[in-house]
Amino acid sequence: MQSPTDQYLAQRRASGWKQGSFVSASRGFRIPPDVPFELDGRLTGILAGDEDDAVLILTLPDNSTVRLTISVQPVWLHSGSTVRVLATVSKSDADGVLSGIPPMTVIAVASAADIALREARWFEERLRAEARWLEAERRAAPTVAVKKPQQSSASVIPTPKPGTVGSIARLRAALSPKSQSVFASYKGYIKRHNKRLSDAQADQITYGILRFSEEYDLDPRLAVATVVAESDFRITETSHKGAMGLIQLMPDEVKRLRLSNPYDPVQNLAGGIYLIKERLNKYSKSNDFDKASDNHLALALASYNAGMGAVRRWGGIPPYRETQGYVRKIMKLYRELCSGDSR
Repeated sequence: MQSPTDQYLAQRRASGWKQGSFVSASRGFRIPPDVPFELDGRLTGILAGDEDDAVLILTLPDNSTVRLTISVQPVWLHSGSTVRVLATVSKSDADGVLSGIPPMTVIAVASAADIALREARWFEERLRAEARWLEAERRAAPTVAVKKPQQSSASVIPTPKPGTVGSIARLRAALSPKSQSVFASYKGYIKRHNKRLSDAQADQITYGILRFSEEYDLDPRLAVATVVAESDFRITETSHKGAMGLIQLMPDEVKRLRLSNPYDPVQNLAGGIYLIKERLNKYSKSNDFDKASDNHLALALASYNAGMGAVRRWGGIPPYRETQGYVRKIMKLYRELCSGDSR
């Protein structure tokens, strides 16, 4: 017999759900009927409905409350549970998109913590698969040695040539058509910032930015602006506090994400983009990047630089000169990149 978590994930796959389909009542629902989406929240009540139905009262992280009809109430479900709900808005006489807070129907429900844990494991598995693929690329390509700062040993960086399995064609082929179409412009921008990068290094950085920005629904121009502020595309950059690589991952973050080599461009960018989006989701209360305001972006960047605890203590961007300058620099560059419309 399947666990509630396995049942939820199976129903989510079968429903046509798309990654990142979270909603927040306080921001308003604008969802076509029968399009599945997810809600995280605390179950604050269960009411009897019509016939065998029940009504779940769910309090979301932004303290808004929604009601959802469920046809079969699981025996484990009780008030006080923190749950992940897969739902759809119910059909009405009106056609098209429904706004406001429409009636909703539960497709599946499970423990939010269990679903989040399973998704974290998938993230680790994707990184391992990515590492295996890149290792195969490295083995098939000639290499050069580049020393990391403050280390005596050399780190091997691949320099694939056209026609090898580590070529630019292979990296591009692993991306979506949209990302492939902007690959050359992103690579050119990156190489202009750090002219010492080899073509292979620029290829990997471009691949990492476009690949994981798309997967986690982050504007790749924001990722570019963050890397400029953190390292200016210096792969082996190490801060005096021990932050590592292109997007400057701290040792505890590397351990949490289980990265095998934080200086590897793809692993480093995968981890950093994931962490920025994680913070952005928290402050915008949505998984949808397009619903994030400039203030949400600024808070996410401030917490990436100074920590979420500092943002919480100060009720916003901390009054640290470094953090305020960091946020201003990234937001300014991000706006400049957006004005060029290169997404």
